[in-house]
Amino acid sequence: MFELFEIFAIFVAVGAIATLARGRGASPVVMGSIAAVGWVLVKYGGLFFLRSGEYAYPLMLAAWIWVALVGGYVRFVVGASRPKPDGRWNCASCRFFNEASSVICEACQQPWQPPAS
Repeated sequence: MFELFEIFAIFVAVGAIATLARGRGASPVVMGSIAAVGWVLVKYGGLFFLRSGEYAYPLMLAAWIWVALVGGYVRFVVGASRPKPDGRWNCASCRFFNEASSVICEACQQPWQPPAS
């Protein structure tokens, strides 16, 4: 039962990372894949090399730390040099309402432009 919950949680986490990556200007497929493949490699690859069930919980924790590191990288490193909005914003090109963490429009991929003074 716990295994199913964990698999559901990784799908949710990878979807969130992909959405955040799209808004920050990175490839959602690449960043989501890095998170998911890393999770699988740490969690199940570690069990293959260690060959002992006693390391299952530390490997699970390490796998989730990997996902958190990828999410943190996308949030704080990707798009860090671009100008940032103060809150949610409308795209000047397509009028899509974007999240505050997005530095490019999620609909048309145009970068955020500060409002004219």
